[in-house]
Amino acid sequence: MFKELNDNLNSINGEVTKLKTAVEHIDTAKSAAQAAVNAANTTNTEFKEHLQKVTKAVDSILKSHQDLIASTKNLTTTIKAIDFPKQLRLIKIISIATGAIALIATLLILILVLRHK
Repeated sequence: MFKELNDNLNSINGEVTKLKTAVEHIDTAKSAAQAAVNAANTTNTEFKEHLQKVTKAVDSILKSHQDLIASTKNLTTTIKAIDFPKQLRLIKIISIATGAIALIATLLILILVLRHK
């Protein structure tokens, strides 16, 4: 009976040793899993910060391009609003009037100069 009890105790001791080894493996796996979670959290935080910086840079570049597009649109609208044929006619009329005034002034000066001689 003692031999049987001793055999059972040895068997139990072997199983306990196996359980200790399994618990050690579980603890190691738990530590590795915790380290992986911590690394994932750190990576997630760093990626979020990087993405915010990139987004800010893109927004900055996009803002200047949007301003350029708006200015170009305003310029195009202004140019479309100008009636070039009408403006050219007005310039031609002003040029003719200015030439006529200059001609009249020149004639008057000649007349005045010739009268005083």
